[in-house]
Amino acid sequence: MAYIIGADLGTTNIKAVAFNLKGEILADHSEEYPMIHPQAGWSEQDPETIMRAVEYCIQSVVKKCRADGEVLGLSFSAAMHSVIALDKEGKPLTHSIIWADNRSAELADALRETREGRKMYRTNGTPIHAMSPLCKLLWLRDNEPKLFKEAARFVGIKEYVFFKLTGKYLIDYSIASATGLFNIEKFAWDDYTLKYLGLTADRFSEPVSPYHLVNLPAENALGLPEGTPMVLGASDGCLANLGSGAIVPGTMAVTIGTSGAVRISSPKPFADEQMRTFCYILDKETYVIGGASNNGAVVFEWLKDHFFDEIEYEDLFKKAAEIPLGSDGLLCLPYLLGERAPLWNSAVRGGFVGLDIYHTPTHFVRAVMEGTLLNLYSIGKVLLENQEVKAIYANGGFAKSKTWVQMLADVFGITVNLNDTVETGSVGAALMGLKALGHIDNYADAKQFTPIGHIFKPNAANHKAYEALQEDFEEWAGIFDKRAKSGKA
Repeated sequence: MAYIIGADLGTTNIKAVAFNLKGEILADHSEEYPMIHPQAGWSEQDPETIMRAVEYCIQSVVKKCRADGEVLGLSFSAAMHSVIALDKEGKPLTHSIIWADNRSAELADALRETREGRKMYRTNGTPIHAMSPLCKLLWLRDNEPKLFKEAARFVGIKEYVFFKLTGKYLIDYSIASATGLFNIEKFAWDDYTLKYLGLTADRFSEPVSPYHLVNLPAENALGLPEGTPMVLGASDGCLANLGSGAIVPGTMAVTIGTSGAVRISSPKPFADEQMRTFCYILDKETYVIGGASNNGAVVFEWLKDHFFDEIEYEDLFKKAAEIPLGSDGLLCLPYLLGERAPLWNSAVRGGFVGLDIYHTPTHFVRAVMEGTLLNLYSIGKVLLENQEVKAIYANGGFAKSKTWVQMLADVFGITVNLNDTVETGSVGAALMGLKALGHIDNYADAKQFTPIGHIFKPNAANHKAYEALQEDFEEWAGIFDKRAKSGKA
């Protein structure tokens, strides 16, 4: 029996999963690594710590699969938007500055309002925001000019891992398309944006197809045989669509873990007039369009940890199901961590409105669950303006609550297919690897990798009620957004 390893290089951990060709999981392992916050608003990670975690994680899966036959290859999913400055020998001059870093927020806000910023967004598909490598590099240029000038190369974390393993500087089209520096129609570094930054393409990795293969050398740090193919793979967001089954027009992926995201697939790129959504590349035939929210299940976790610490999650969900739709007028604006889509406002903060003397603690539980979904529906509505969606593929930690998943179906008014696995990034990476290696020709032929656990049909009356509540939500979101931009958040 043969197997492939799909590795998902995430924000706080790497998860590697070995699959056989039937889509069955043979083994898995994960390793965590910390964030570093040297100053307020800064979020970094040590690339060497991550490299050690990658090595140990893959080694562990390989050891568990010794009796399972030949390893076909290794394929990577990875988090987007990181930046590491390297010297001529490839040694880090900085930590990995990750998506959650907000040091460039003021620069991003200013650029977003300019003609140049709008042109970059239309060409490159990445919203102008502190998360993007474009804005991180602007900050380095203006605040660390000596470092900016002397750095031989700027890479993301997946590029760094590949360099350490193979000695090659390569970046897949998918990760490149999330930098804000890459022309998503020409599949090349964007000359206009690089000129604006004062950089040239030779200070970045070579862009290649996500199906690009590199053979591992002998005595590699992963414990894999010499010549084992490594597939570049793609970004975590794009591969979550692939790994959930939402890869064709008419389907939508909704992921609610710590953060949240709503994404659709399209054969053509799309730029939103108001710059509310991103447009990233899965491969040359498929673009993934959508928006990511900072505020997913982390808001519910905050509520539980601070106010319901001794109550089990299951009991909270049961209590929330007893509260009427709309939480008897209590509305949650879930902006604990600023917000990406659709506001793209790092300064906005959340709150509750409509508080009444009759509200109980359980009303706050229901309001948080509803507010998280209404916020994601604000993103979904933008996507629905351009594509009819008949099915949502949902995954993430929120799926532990059937009440919450049914709310998702009711809020969007669309049938929800609940994936039978939360490892959609690893599944997507494995599928891309199998296609790159010639084991599958079409993703539609590998449905065994994306099984559906449950199906939730929307309640028409509930959807109508949520549509009215959505109007209130977006009105209050506009007020919170405006106050934050005026410095009153």
